Amino acid sequence: MKKHFLAVALASTGLLLASCGSNDEGAPAPETESTDQAMAADPNNPFVEAEMDMNEKMMAAVGTDAGDSWAKKMIVHHQGGIDMSQIMLEQNPNPDVEKMAREGIAKQQKDIEDIRKLTKDGTPDQKSADLYRPAMMDMHEKMMAAKGADASETFMRKMLEHHRGAVAMSDVALQNGVTGALRQQIQKTMDENQKEAEMVEAMLAGKSHAEAMAASGAKSAAQMKAEPAPADKPKAAAPRPTVAAAKPTPKPTKAAGGSSTPTPAATPTCLPEHRAAGHC
Repeated sequence: MKKHFLAVALASTGLLLASCGSNDEGAPAPETESTDQAMAADPNNPFVEAEMDMNEKMMAAVGTDAGDSWAKKMIVHHQGGIDMSQIMLEQNPNPDVEKMAREGIAKQQKDIEDIRKLTKDGTPDQKSADLYRPAMMDMHEKMMAAKGADASETFMRKMLEHHRGAVAMSDVALQNGVTGALRQQIQKTMDENQKEAEMVEAMLAGKSHAEAMAASGAKSAAQMKAEPAPADKPKAAAPRPTVAAAKPTPKPTKAAGGSSTPTPAATPTCLPEHRAAGHC
């Protein structure tokens, strides 16, 4: 009887220890919360999820060559900017930041439409996509680190790095032999994002949206929509060959008495044998 009681007691103790071990393994450690989760909980930084999604999709975008990889990655880049701008509009921003976000959405939508016309179908070339990895990683790290005193300032600081990233990626494309209408589009996107970056810098320095637009030379969404895309511009016609004008027939000259004297015809060359025979 005592042996049976001891066996039951030992078995119960084993189950209890096993149960405790199981609970310890399943309990989350307080230090396991990731940096991204902590940032996502920051009310001044509601953009983390959109940033992470943009970076993941940009890294995965691969084109058929250097130009096509730029196009496919830039479409994702712009969509990430649109997503962040829409999040900003949900945070009750001040009028200037609201205007910046709404204009940014319209501008990037237009640029996506223009770039999409120049994308290609074909076998993806991973090496061409890898050309952009350093610029994308630098942009992502700087965007994730950017923060401000409130959501509006955080948004502006992140978009500043977002525009600078587009400039850096466009520079990579231009250095890798992209030609034709796509090169024109890359240059256009690069110039626009450089001006947008300058506009954001001016706003961070205290200028209103209108003042910052004027100082940077950035275009409004309406101006951008009115411009034709490089893919839509007609090709310049080949120059037509120049036809030499016919020389005018010389007019007869007038003699001193007023009568017209025909211009004498050129005397043909006399061959030696004809001259010797007295024919010339």
